[in-house]
Amino acid sequence: MTTDQKPRRGRPPRSRQPATQDRILDAALEVFSERGFEGATVRQIAAKVGVTDPALYSHFKGKKEIFEALMKEAGPDLLATIAGGERLGQLPARTAIPEMFGAIVDAWAKPRARAFTSLILRMGPDGISNALKDVSTRLQTVFSAWQARGELLAEVPVDVAIWQVIGPLSTLRLTYMHGDASDADIAKAKTLAKDHLELIATLLTQQGGAEQ
Repeated sequence: MTTDQKPRRGRPPRSRQPATQDRILDAALEVFSERGFEGATVRQIAAKVGVTDPALYSHFKGKKEIFEALMKEAGPDLLATIAGGERLGQLPARTAIPEMFGAIVDAWAKPRARAFTSLILRMGPDGISNALKDVSTRLQTVFSAWQARGELLAEVPVDVAIWQVIGPLSTLRLTYMHGDASDADIAKAKTLAKDHLELIATLLTQQGGAEQ
């Protein structure tokens, strides 16, 4: 004997949630780019995904949480999700600078991260400036720890050392790793970033660290 089972209503099965969340994040990037964060609404994002407002709320509490998820994937939060945040300072500066920041550059090459870069560009100077200031602030503890251990040149102020690392990387990202960038652009950015990180790590650690 068989019985027909009616489809279950309510929250989607766990196996389907990641795919839906990805669609929500992609749609949110489009809406944020078109309308800005303040002008965007959950209803607009849900409509672009093709789900109801309650269905979207089953994945995210609101647009602020969606934007925070994007930040973790592509914004300053990458310092924590990929580089380990302040724990980065426990690693030797000479190896940590090219390896960890290189991993961040690789993450920037992913499609959603590139779309996020385009969003930052559309936000204008304020959006770019705020993102860079956020990254610089988060790196203060890490670079100070390296300098305290004698792994960074003592005569180079921590603020200057941070900008020597992230300034050129940010320029590469905005120039070659945005949403419309070609494969050749991405490859060029990765090569330039690798060369820059090796050079600046050598220059900043010439007189310090156990590895010298």
